[in-house]
Amino acid sequence: MLSDEASPAMNSTRHRLTVLQAKFAAYLSWSQPFLHDLVTGVGRHVRNVVVCNRTEHLERFPTPNIVRLKTRFLMNPSFAVMAAAYLRREWKPDVIHAHFGWSGIRVLLLKQFLRIPLVTTFGGRDASVQMHLPHLDRMYEILLDASDQIICVSGDLKRQLVEQGVDPDRIAVIRRGADLSRFAFVDRSERPPSPVQILMVGRLVEKKGHRYAFEALSRIVEEGHLVRLTVVGEGESYRELHRLRDRMGLRKVVTFAGITDQPRVRRYMNEADIFLHCSVTGSDGDREGIPNVVVEASATGLPVVATRHGGIVELVSHERGGLLVEERDTPALIEALRRLITDRPRRLALGRTGSELMRQSFDLDRQIAEHVAIYERLAATLPQDSPRLRQRWVAPDFAQLAEQAIGFRPNAREFSLAELTESLVAVERPITQIANGKATLFERFYEYKRFVPPAIKFPLKVVFARALVRLKARKGLRYGQLMEYRRTLDHRVLDYFADGGDLDRVQSGWGLNDLEALVAEKPGAAAETDAREPVTR
Repeated sequence: MLSDEASPAMNSTRHRLTVLQAKFAAYLSWSQPFLHDLVTGVGRHVRNVVVCNRTEHLERFPTPNIVRLKTRFLMNPSFAVMAAAYLRREWKPDVIHAHFGWSGIRVLLLKQFLRIPLVTTFGGRDASVQMHLPHLDRMYEILLDASDQIICVSGDLKRQLVEQGVDPDRIAVIRRGADLSRFAFVDRSERPPSPVQILMVGRLVEKKGHRYAFEALSRIVEEGHLVRLTVVGEGESYRELHRLRDRMGLRKVVTFAGITDQPRVRRYMNEADIFLHCSVTGSDGDREGIPNVVVEASATGLPVVATRHGGIVELVSHERGGLLVEERDTPALIEALRRLITDRPRRLALGRTGSELMRQSFDLDRQIAEHVAIYERLAATLPQDSPRLRQRWVAPDFAQLAEQAIGFRPNAREFSLAELTESLVAVERPITQIANGKATLFERFYEYKRFVPPAIKFPLKVVFARALVRLKARKGLRYGQLMEYRRTLDHRVLDYFADGGDLDRVQSGWGLNDLEALVAEKPGAAAETDAREPVTR
């Protein structure tokens, strides 16, 4: 479904850049408040239009301008050209910013048809895992070539992209900032000495290292130290970690708090004495970028015990703000926790130092200014008729690559259930009808997932994803002839607009037959179209 929640009517003279902030599949996950802070912050300087598949938690992350696009209107050229025409007509965007690599893949065709610069931010799993998966690897090659500016949230991620052959001059490292005015320093010097409260915040997945935290805590408890651990978050490892906690005899020591909002996270931080973030490289290669929660916790004066992993070493220095250990080194983790549990003055001193360092280097305002500067530079240096934006970088087999990426079994976990379901449904209605249409039964049902207990939700997600992939494969065979027709049309659409076809000729009420009639023509006025006067801001 596509909709806009604020009237896009504008005066002919535009005073601010319009940036399409692309975040797929949903805007916004409970675990990404840092992204909402960034988008809201740059919104003081540019006009943001959030582009996503669907919305979640809007009561927590209110956003005025939202366009919802189904996957087919992003990754299928015949439909993407109609979505691009809609976006140009209603919003006149100047720049696309994709958060993160998987969102960049989804807006490649929009960039191609709109001929505006693309900024792609890499945040962790996109660079460490997805870029190397079958079918997705080729699409990431296209994305890296097509991105006019690449942003990495850590130097470690930049190193990974450089190893993939990306020119380092095309990559800017902008570490995630936080609105530290909301994370005030907390004086913990007057608290009772025990129990020592330890806090972990993050998704319950392998790379967050909960297993090693439990192993270290088990030993700490055996030694007679009075501690409590609160674990905030949920994820695929929910049931496994619950069983591990009980098996280690930590039921009275470890509390699973589930997911919550940012004010409650701040309360957990204010009540804690130590922040634990022992991330590891996942078995699939998954690595952290910059864990924003470490910035926020440290800003409140929490000493951090963490691993030398990904961008964590760019946040925390050993003996300055916290203690660092190697990944999966449980004895070293035990020793680090023991030192802070037993040495309260040291704990408080590290917390004060960490808070000062965060306020010096990771304030949100600096991050916002760097992003706005990139938008303004690209909009000024890459007009719509530039060779960079006109080059034919989208592969002719892009649509087939997209079909394979969504339907290929090992990659099913990289797409949401909603997207997998969308890919099974034929879309024949014009885009304006989709804009005004009601949510499907599945979409309404999907909203209730927040009320499903994690112990049930995540196993069901795996089962449904596998079933949807099998169903898609059977449907693909059944409708092979129709798919061949669409692939042929996709090729013609890409060729027509790469040769200078006029996007403004695509009308809001069109279907595939209308588009086919257009691309049957030759774009005779291509030169005049591309040389049109730039929009006055």
